[in-house]
Amino acid sequence: MLTNAKSNFLGLMALALSTCSQAHAQNLSTAPSASTPVAQPAVLTLNSFAAANDSLLHRVARTRAQLEARISSFKATQGSFGGLHRKVRSYTGVPKGVVDAVGVQTSSGVVKQQTIKHRYGIELEKIVYRDAKGRKVLTERYEGRQLTRLELFEYTEPFSAPVGSWLLVRGDYLRYIFSPVSLIYKGRQQKSYFFRPRPAGE
Repeated sequence: MLTNAKSNFLGLMALALSTCSQAHAQNLSTAPSASTPVAQPAVLTLNSFAAANDSLLHRVARTRAQLEARISSFKATQGSFGGLHRKVRSYTGVPKGVVDAVGVQTSSGVVKQQTIKHRYGIELEKIVYRDAKGRKVLTERYEGRQLTRLELFEYTEPFSAPVGSWLLVRGDYLRYIFSPVSLIYKGRQQKSYFFRPRPAGE
């Protein structure tokens, strides 16, 4: 009887050791970043940036498409102040002071504001999108038609201040800020930073 108990005990010990070894091996193979976070920092940082950047660009494309779909009219002005200057405002409805085809003044809201300037031979462009409540949702800046800065704001009802902000700047630096209440309250903000490292040859 003792022999059987001893045999069972040894069998259980062997099984436990085998299970622990398998679990340890599995942890090492599936989650190397948890045990050795500095093993391959460049690869991990690149993957993190790629995932965050893809997420941002999908959000931007969806937001831009939704806002552009609301545009029904626009008003353009052009002037010269230190170089060529052009402004285009796009509206949902008809701009203030303008009547529609049947002579009725309709309410309107600005959806998109686009400003283009030429300074020292370089085209500078700024685009601001607003939602139905007039809140700034998306801003884009271009130099020579190359994106240099992009910021996307997230809102929750009924707050007028954003609870989230995505910022992408030239050089592939990306920052995400979130607050459960509002970004106005600095103390509760959660910040995440991502960047694309330069190739070793540069």
